[in-house]
Amino acid sequence: MAKPIRTAAIDIGATKVVCLIAETDSTKKTNVLGFGTAPAEGFRQGVVISLDKATDAVARAVASAEESAGGKVKAYPTFVGINGQHLKHIAGIGTVPVRKPDRGISQRDIHDVINQAQTIRLPNDEQILHVVPTQFIVDEQRGVRDPLGMFGVKLEVEVLLIIGGMSMIENIYRVMDRLDIRNRHLLLQSLATSFAVCDEDDKNLGVALVDLGGVTDVSVYREGEIRYHKMLEVGSANITKDVAIGLRTTFAQAEQVKREYGVAMASMLDKDEPVTVEDASGRGTKQVSRRLLASVIEPRVEEIVNLVDGEIRATGMADGLSVGVVLTGGGASLEGVDILAEQVFGMPVRLGLPDRVTGPRDVTRDPSLSTAVGLVICGLDGRYTGWLPAGSWMSGIWDRFRGMFS
Repeated sequence: MAKPIRTAAIDIGATKVVCLIAETDSTKKTNVLGFGTAPAEGFRQGVVISLDKATDAVARAVASAEESAGGKVKAYPTFVGINGQHLKHIAGIGTVPVRKPDRGISQRDIHDVINQAQTIRLPNDEQILHVVPTQFIVDEQRGVRDPLGMFGVKLEVEVLLIIGGMSMIENIYRVMDRLDIRNRHLLLQSLATSFAVCDEDDKNLGVALVDLGGVTDVSVYREGEIRYHKMLEVGSANITKDVAIGLRTTFAQAEQVKREYGVAMASMLDKDEPVTVEDASGRGTKQVSRRLLASVIEPRVEEIVNLVDGEIRATGMADGLSVGVVLTGGGASLEGVDILAEQVFGMPVRLGLPDRVTGPRDVTRDPSLSTAVGLVICGLDGRYTGWLPAGSWMSGIWDRFRGMFS
């Protein structure tokens, strides 16, 4: 039996850094061995703004994960999530003649057409992070998912190019270098999250993935691949800030009260009850109405959900989302947010939990850890990183497509 493979994930979120260490066996079952978190000091919405503080934040999350897992992150392939306003996506297309039509389309033909599709002129401060083929076209026959071996004289491909700012990407690498994490692979966070909370049927039938973290990520998947991604600079951190201001308490206390007593809609409360909070002055505690707390939370949640709905509608793909919307991220833990969202979106909404792995309940039932779990699953899949463990049971999964992805 093949030896289990250990991997690690580092999710750099808007409010916290998460490190996770997992082990995957020969049956492809993944078990989380340990995880750690730390405030995202030194980062602003996923972008490094202080190298020293950012390194320290990642180091603390890593140390906590290592302590519970009994291993060193730098010894494992590590999948690092990247996000930020600097990321964008554009469409690309490539066309090549098939080298030997009588023998069928070869892996080299696929490699060549993918390479041509990403041959675009970019500013000097940008680089391609991912190349996502959305469909192949063989002699005008569209909608081909896997052209290998097919007969044809002309091969085309349409791709989605995920592009990021070079300095932002390089600074994340600098943080990893300082921690001696050399075997690292960057992944778009929303791509990774989809592997934790969506299955292939979801992506084929059409689904919008909404990650309600400190900021909000909106992604649309159709016909098996990501078609749209955008980060909104408003999220659950804004809800916490509103609670802190509305109840005149500290940010930390507001976060705790929001998690324990908050609801997305005041109408969900059958009866009012007092909630004890620390005063912002630090001179003691006070009691506030739980209904008052809900009345502070609800308008901000409505604002965020309406902004997300506008983004989804603007893609022109809303009517084709047969699955509807999957909500995940820390904000998805807010009671009733799925009900409110379903009313606004006018389509089915479900909560996405990272339960496609085994491990502590603190991980598998916490939507705020979906991206970290997804980084491991997506990284092992290999299609967006090209990483495959040499000689392992997974090495054949993407052999035919190794040259297709950056």
